[in-house]
Amino acid sequence: MVNIPAPVGGTPLPADFAPSIVFAALYGMIVPLMIYRVFVKHRSRTLLLTGTVTFSIERVVVYSLRAVMSRNEEKRFSHGLQNYMQLSFGMGFIGIANDLINILKCMMVNPTYGSDMWYQSPASNTKDCVFRPPQDGTPDQPRTRFWARRWTDFLNFAFLAATIPGTVWYGQYSGTFDNENKARTVQRIRCVLRTYNHCNDLPCDNRFESTSVALFLCILVILTSIWCRIRLNTPRRSIGLMILVSSLMCTVGIYRLSVMGLTTPSITTQTILDKPYEKTLFYVFHTLPEWLAIFVMILANVRKWNGTGLIGDWRNRDWNEKEIKKYREKQAKKGMTQDLSTDAIPLQEKKTAATVSQNQV
Repeated sequence: MVNIPAPVGGTPLPADFAPSIVFAALYGMIVPLMIYRVFVKHRSRTLLLTGTVTFSIERVVVYSLRAVMSRNEEKRFSHGLQNYMQLSFGMGFIGIANDLINILKCMMVNPTYGSDMWYQSPASNTKDCVFRPPQDGTPDQPRTRFWARRWTDFLNFAFLAATIPGTVWYGQYSGTFDNENKARTVQRIRCVLRTYNHCNDLPCDNRFESTSVALFLCILVILTSIWCRIRLNTPRRSIGLMILVSSLMCTVGIYRLSVMGLTTPSITTQTILDKPYEKTLFYVFHTLPEWLAIFVMILANVRKWNGTGLIGDWRNRDWNEKEIKKYREKQAKKGMTQDLSTDAIPLQEKKTAATVSQNQV
């Protein structure tokens, strides 16, 4: 018999009903805050949290389904639902960590703009941003900005490398539940985990590669944030937010790596992950850190704290001459409009004054 990896979080049992309802409610409580950030308060609106917002809504669905599975034995062992649960738990925290990269890019490039180039920075589009405009005469740092962008590009591609193996593996996971031939076929394409587990009875498990890469990249985000504070004097509030959320994601990654080596002959067979103690560890070290990370990112004004603007550093380069000319023309028109609007004499008073003047003549 070919064993399959035990589902992280265990099989949804009746004891999972209460915590599933609690976390579904907690994620549901974040939705009004998201609506406030995205639709009501435009000064805190940023598209860089799109993945995080989508993830939080999806988590309401996940824990609602988990609550249903805990009370319904037929759905509890549904291959489709089991596969969806493992895909969501496995790839969810990677999505949050990936959003951090785009925020990190803004945090890195904002301090590199000099006084003459500040208008190009993402932070210049945010009122009351913690990144203050540089003093007149502050030199520009185009080389540092260039390498900061290349570094975050590398991190983005690396997160893609973490996403693809995990997605491929979860696409194969449900097929190994009752099909030993497919499990052995999947086993033959496996390479890394044979050495890791010193055995040949496990199906291909790219979860380790995916989670390990994501964990390593979260650590790199923390180290990069510290470098920004030392080298670029990035505001502490921005650094603190990045380190806190990245540390929470590291907690999830470490927990997953600690339990993914466990196997079971069938999803209907209870494993050590179904014990109450292990269930508690799952909710404390996997579910709770994810919720805290989402809550912190939505509660904090990321646009203001990290100087992201609406769409961040989306050009990924400095402006060319055509874009600069277009910007200056736009600012010139805006300045003319402001001059006209600051005329303190109302139109009616002007007409009255003109009439009096004519009568005097």
